[in-house]
Amino acid sequence: MSYFLNEDQTMMRDVARRFAQNELLPLANKIDADEAAPASLTQRCVELGFLGLWIPEEYGGVGADLTTTCLVLEELAKASPSFAGLLSVEMILCPAVAHLLGTEEQRQRLLPASARGERIMAFSQTEPSGAINTQAHQTKLTADGNGYRLNGAKLFCTQGQATTYIVMCRTQRDGQNGYGVVIVDREAKGFSVDKYEDKLGWRGTNTGPISFNDVRIEAGDVLGDLLTGNAAIAPVNQASFMGHAATSLGCAQGMLEQTVDYVKQRTLYGEPMAKLSPITDRLAIIVSKLEACRALLYTSTKLYDEDKMDQPYGSMCKSFICETAYECCHQLLQMWGGSGMMNSTGVNRYFRDARTKLVAEGSTEIHNAAISAVVLGLPTQLGSLMG
Repeated sequence: MSYFLNEDQTMMRDVARRFAQNELLPLANKIDADEAAPASLTQRCVELGFLGLWIPEEYGGVGADLTTTCLVLEELAKASPSFAGLLSVEMILCPAVAHLLGTEEQRQRLLPASARGERIMAFSQTEPSGAINTQAHQTKLTADGNGYRLNGAKLFCTQGQATTYIVMCRTQRDGQNGYGVVIVDREAKGFSVDKYEDKLGWRGTNTGPISFNDVRIEAGDVLGDLLTGNAAIAPVNQASFMGHAATSLGCAQGMLEQTVDYVKQRTLYGEPMAKLSPITDRLAIIVSKLEACRALLYTSTKLYDEDKMDQPYGSMCKSFICETAYECCHQLLQMWGGSGMMNSTGVNRYFRDARTKLVAEGSTEIHNAAISAVVLGLPTQLGSLMG
C-alpha cells in the first residue's frame, strides 16, 4: 500500500510506528488492566503532533489530511487498539465538529488548545434509546434569558481525561424543533461524570455516563444553528468512521504480527507450527483480507481528502473492516490455544478490542442500513451517518 503515499504521509506513519512499538506497546497490557491510559502517553502524542494532526495550521495544528491521520491511528492500534480508539475521537471527531460548526471565535478558543493537549475533548450523543434514534432522546436544551439550560443524561461517553464535552441535544428555535450541538465544560455547575463502566474491550478509554442538571449554556457555547446539527456533521462522521476502521485494521494487524512470531517459535504435534497447513492456510487468508481492508480504507480516505466521495465510504469502512478485523482476530486467537486465554500473553485484548468495535460509533447493522439506503435510493432516518 505504501506505493501511493507521499513523503509527508510516510514520515508521519513511521514516526507513529516508532512511538507505538517503543513507547506504547510496553504499556499496552497495563492500560488494559488498569482501565486507563497514562496522561504521559497523551502528552507524548501532543509532542509528536498527533492530537493536532487534522487541525488546520491556522488553528495551531499540523494540517495533515485524513489519510495521514488514519495511518497514524493504524500504527497506534497495532500496539494498543484501546488507546488508538480514544485518540481517534480526540484527533478526528471532536476537532472536526468544532471546526465545521464553530464560529471563528469558537475555533480560536477550542482548536489551538486541543492541538496543544490543553483542552481534551469528548463527544457525547448516545442515550438509552440509542445513538441514531435522536427523536427519542431526552437530553434537551431550553432557552433561558440570553442563554440556555441543558438537562438530561448520556450513556457510553468516551471520556478519558476530557475537560470539554461536545454534546448533542434536542433543541427548539422560533417554534421549530431540532437537534443541536453545545459545548459543556467539565467544571460546569450541574454537570457530572458518573462511574466508569467495566467493559469487555477498549478498557483504556474510561467510558461511562454523564448527566446534566440545569447546566447553564451561554449563547457562545452553541455550535451551529441549533436545529440541523445532526445532519450538518454527517461529513465529519464519515471521516470518524474511517478513523475507527483504521484502529480496527491496526488491531488485527498488530495481533497478526505477534501471532506470526509465536507460530515461528512453537512446535505442535512434533512439527514446527509454521509447517502445519491449517495454520499456513489461515495466515494466508488473514493477510489477504487485511490487505483488502487496507485498500478499501485508504482508497476511501483519498477520495475524502480530494472531496470526491459519492458514496458513504466511511460507513462501508466501518462495517466491512471492523467485521473483518474481528473475524481475523478470532482466527488468530485460536492459534494461541490456551496461551491466548491468558492475559499475561497480551493477545486476547486485541480480540476483545476488535469485538468492541462492532458496536462503537454505530453497530454494523446501523451502517449497513445506511449503505443499503443509498444503494436502493430509499429515504433514511440516519441523517448523521450520511456524507
